[in-house]
Amino acid sequence: MRTMSLLMGLLVVSTLSAQSLNIPAKQWGLSIGNSKKFTGVRINFSDKNLEEINGLNITLWKARSNETGVINGVALGLVGPEAREINGLGFGLGVGAGKRLRGVSLGILGVGAGGDVLGINIGGLGVGGGNDVKGINIGGLGVGAGGDIKGINIGGLGVGGGGDVGGFSFGLLGVGASENLCGIAIGGLGVGSGAHLKGFALGLLGAGAGKSVKGLVIGGLGCGAGENATGILLGGLGVGTGKSLNGFGFGLVGVGAGEQIKGMSLAGALIKTKKFTGIGGASYLRVDHFKGFSFAGLTNFHSSRGLSIAIVNVSRELHGLQLGLFNYTGNNRFFKFTPILNAHF
Repeated sequence: MRTMSLLMGLLVVSTLSAQSLNIPAKQWGLSIGNSKKFTGVRINFSDKNLEEINGLNITLWKARSNETGVINGVALGLVGPEAREINGLGFGLGVGAGKRLRGVSLGILGVGAGGDVLGINIGGLGVGGGNDVKGINIGGLGVGAGGDIKGINIGGLGVGGGGDVGGFSFGLLGVGASENLCGIAIGGLGVGSGAHLKGFALGLLGAGAGKSVKGLVIGGLGCGAGENATGILLGGLGVGTGKSLNGFGFGLVGVGAGEQIKGMSLAGALIKTKKFTGIGGASYLRVDHFKGFSFAGLTNFHSSRGLSIAIVNVSRELHGLQLGLFNYTGNNRFFKFTPILNAHF
């Protein structure tokens, strides 16, 4: 007990006076106090004006400045190790770096850096980086970065990046990227990307991208893209794109595209677009130009090519066959209205 009190007193005095006791040499061995450059085992109360430490660095209080200094090796802190850069293992209540963390960082409260966070990073509350966060990143509340997030990213509430998000990402509330989202993304409420979404995305409420979507996208209520979507899109209520939908689309209520649909689309109520090529099935198909096979309660086409099966078929310009209770073909000279069957070749 007496030895411990003596050691604590020595640490405090050394820190306040910016001095250190170094054994057996000035820059290697065992250092007690605020040595600036050292290799070996270094024990200090609170770091200040650090330059470079190689080996084991132990601190009892947070650094008075994390704008300077590099720690290479193991950084342990009762409150938390801090430096401009930490390369290796960092552990404490919190682990922080003014510029970069690289290696394994374990913070009971959190892990963060003003720049990049690279490696295995686990924070009780969160993991965050001012620039990129890459590796295995687990935050009790969330994982966030001002730049890109790539790797395995798990946030208790969410995962969000100011740039791209790639790899496997899971957030109980959601996963989001300001730019591109690539890989596997699962969000309790939603998954979203400001630009492009590629891979697999699942959101209990919705999933979508501001520009394009490619891959398998599932939204509990809906999914969509501001421009184009390619792949398989499944929406509890609906699927929609600002321009084109290529592949398979399904919505319990509706499927729509601002310009065209290619592939197969099924909807409980409505499918609407300007141009459709493929297979379409819904209660009501409202398409300007249809080519392929359709089955519906009511079809309303400006022009159609192929086979259409519905209770009521309406085509102002038909090049194919209609099967239904009531059929209208605008470009037939004599048999425009017919029951059961109508055709024009």
